[in-house]
Amino acid sequence: MKISVETLSLPSLSRLIGRKTEIEMDGGTVKHLIDHLIRTYGKKAGQVLLDQKGKLDIVIQIMINDEGFLPRKEIATRSLKEGDKVKFLLLVGGG
Repeated sequence: MKISVETLSLPSLSRLIGRKTEIEMDGGTVKHLIDHLIRTYGKKAGQVLLDQKGKLDIVIQIMINDEGFLPRKEIATRSLKEGDKVKFLLLVGGG
């Protein structure tokens, strides 16, 4: 299946995979997509996406089909389907 991946405000990841790209996968979850990106684009992608414990870095949020931020507890269980649009965004805070 094809998944559309977009990186917003993540220049380090955009340089590796492009701002928008199509990923071909055999199916799976958001966690499988993250693992696929790291296998395909190497250690640097893992350094951008994951913290030292191997979890999605706290400063990164994920949206699927513009439906709001994906709760972190659903990363391992949220299934992806053909044509899904997955966005990786840098969480920026301020005051």
